[in-house]
Amino acid sequence: MLKSYFVILLFCYFVEAIMCRRYSVSYQIIPYVAFSFMVLACIALGYLSILRGNILAERKSRLISIMDKTEAIFQRYDLYYQSGVLSLENAQQHALQRLSLLDDNYIFVFDDNYTLLASLGDVAEAQGNVKMLQDSSGDFTYQTIHEQAKKLTGGTFIRYCFPLFIGGDPVRKISYSKRFPAWGWTYGAGVYIDDIDSSISHTLISFDELVV
Repeated sequence: MLKSYFVILLFCYFVEAIMCRRYSVSYQIIPYVAFSFMVLACIALGYLSILRGNILAERKSRLISIMDKTEAIFQRYDLYYQSGVLSLENAQQHALQRLSLLDDNYIFVFDDNYTLLASLGDVAEAQGNVKMLQDSSGDFTYQTIHEQAKKLTGGTFIRYCFPLFIGGDPVRKISYSKRFPAWGWTYGAGVYIDDIDSSISHTLISFDELVV
C-alpha cells in the first residue's frame, strides 16, 4: 500500500514538473511572438505610407503635366494674338475650346474678376462668378487659389474638400493651379484623393487576413 502511494506521488511530481516546464516555455515564447507581430505591423505601416506617398506623387505629377499642356495652349494662342493672326477675344476663345481636348480632364479657368471661363472642360458651363464659393470648411476656395497662384508663379498645390456632385458629401481634393499673367487668368486641375486612403485600407485588410 505504501509502495503504491509512493508510485502515485512520484507520478504526480513528474506530471507537475512537465506542466511547469511547458508553461515556462510558453511564457518565454509569448514575448518573441508579440515582438514579431510588432515588427510586421511596423513594416506594413511603413510600406503603406510609402505606397500612399507614391500614389499621391503620381497624381500630382499628372496634374503638373496637364497644366504644362494648358500653359502651352495659352502661349500658342497668345502668340497668334501678338502676331496679329487673331484678335484677343478670338485667341482666348480658341484657347478655351482647346482645353476640352486634353483627355477630358477637369480644368478650370477664371479671370481676375473671378468669372469662371471654363470648367469640367466645357466652356458652355462657365461664366459664373466663383469669388464667394466656399468649401466645406468655409474657406473661399477660388480666392485662395488665386492668391497662391499670384505668389507662386511656378504653380501651387491647394487642398480642400468639395462634393463629388451637387448636394453630395464633401470629399478631400487636391488641385494644382498656375497663372497666365498675359491674360490675367488663373487656371488649374484637380483630383479627389479620398480613394487613396480607401485603397490603402483595403490593402491593410488584405494584409491582416493574410497574417491571420
